[in-house]
Amino acid sequence: MSWVMLSLRKVALKQRMSNFEMKLTQISQRLQDLQSYANNIADGVITYNEAATCPSSLFGTQMDFMANSSGIAYQSAQIKTDAYIQQMQGLQMQTGGQYNYAQNSIDATYANSEQAYLLFNEIYKQELEEYAKEVSAQLNEEEKALQTEQERIETQLKAAEAEYNNLSQRIDSNIQRDAIKFSA
Repeated sequence: MSWVMLSLRKVALKQRMSNFEMKLTQISQRLQDLQSYANNIADGVITYNEAATCPSSLFGTQMDFMANSSGIAYQSAQIKTDAYIQQMQGLQMQTGGQYNYAQNSIDATYANSEQAYLLFNEIYKQELEEYAKEVSAQLNEEEKALQTEQERIETQLKAAEAEYNNLSQRIDSNIQRDAIKFSA
């Protein structure tokens, strides 16, 4: 009769293994989604194609990145460009305009505005990349945590499978032992 109790335990283990497999599937999907998102934001800019191929579970997150990265990069680039221009103006004043003459011999005002524009664009791109690196670092931490969780669940699944197989063998032997034997 002990095979009945073992069978109940076997059913419970089968359910537990099924739950572990479902969790592993969810973790694997989340890892794939995070990797896709990390690839999309790697350069700090999300193209139309990248936006279209974004996993649905992270679409809102990617939209937030697009909204936040631009504003943060713009503000930082503006501050850094203004600081650079002030530094160059101070240098120009200290050298009596000779530094500006050496830099731009044509039209100093036009050249400085163009230089500021180009400088701003370069800093803006760098700030986008820097923001993407920060977000990627956070994604890496989440991926590490998920991989650790995945390993823990895989270990538990293997233990449950081993117990399940052991129970199957014990049930078979108990059924054979408890079977009615006919003598011939």
